[in-house]
Amino acid sequence: MKTIVITGGSDGLGRALAEKLAKDHKVVILARNEQALQAVATKTGCDYLVCDVRNAVQVGAVFAKIASKHEAIDVLINNAGVIVNGELVETSDEDIENIISTNTLGSIYAAKAALKLMKKQRKGLIINVVSQSGLSARANRSVYNASKWALTGFTKALQQEAAAYGVRVTGFYPGTIKTGLFAKAGIEMKGVAITTEQAVRSVEFLLSCDDDVLIPELGIKHVEG
Repeated sequence: MKTIVITGGSDGLGRALAEKLAKDHKVVILARNEQALQAVATKTGCDYLVCDVRNAVQVGAVFAKIASKHEAIDVLINNAGVIVNGELVETSDEDIENIISTNTLGSIYAAKAALKLMKKQRKGLIINVVSQSGLSARANRSVYNASKWALTGFTKALQQEAAAYGVRVTGFYPGTIKTGLFAKAGIEMKGVAITTEQAVRSVEFLLSCDDDVLIPELGIKHVEG
C-alpha cells in the first residue's frame, strides 16, 4: 500500500484516479474547492486537504501535514491544470498568470515539497501530468502550450536531478481526455478523446513498475479513425 498525493483531485482525471487508487492505497487529494474535495473523499474514503498549488507557502505547509500524518509520500501525481483558448492579444493578463501559475509553477512547487521528503526516504515517484500539448503546438493555445512545454523541460531535468536520491520522475503525456476541463474554460471540445478510464489504466501501469525501473515518459492518445 502506497501513500499517493494527487493535486487537482476534486474532479476530472484527478477524481477518477482517486476513485480507483483509494481502493488499494492511502490517497490524499488536493484542490481549492473544499466542497468538491469532501464529495470525493466521502465517496472514496480518501483523505483530503485544501491547497492552492499556486501558493508556494501553502503547498509547503500542506505537504508537511501529509508527511506528519502518513510519515511518507510514496507517489505524487501532479495533475492540477487549467486551460485557456484564444489569440494571445485577446487573452487577459489574469488568464495568462493563472495558466502559468497553476500548470507550471504549481507543479514545480508540489514536486519540490514532495521531493524534500522523498530525498530523505531515498525513494519515491513523481508523475507530472503534462499533456500532448507539452510536445506539440497549435494556434490559439500559445499560453497553454507555454505552460506545458515548460513542464516538459522541468520534468526532463528533474529526472536527472532526482535520480541521485533514488527518486523517479515520469512525464505523462495524454491527449485530450473526456473531462470537464474544456467546459470549465468555456471551450467546445472537438474531435476524438480518450476516456478517464484509459488514462487511469496508464497511470496504474506506471505505479506497477518496480522501484528500480523508470519510465521516463508515457504518451497516450486516441487512434484517429
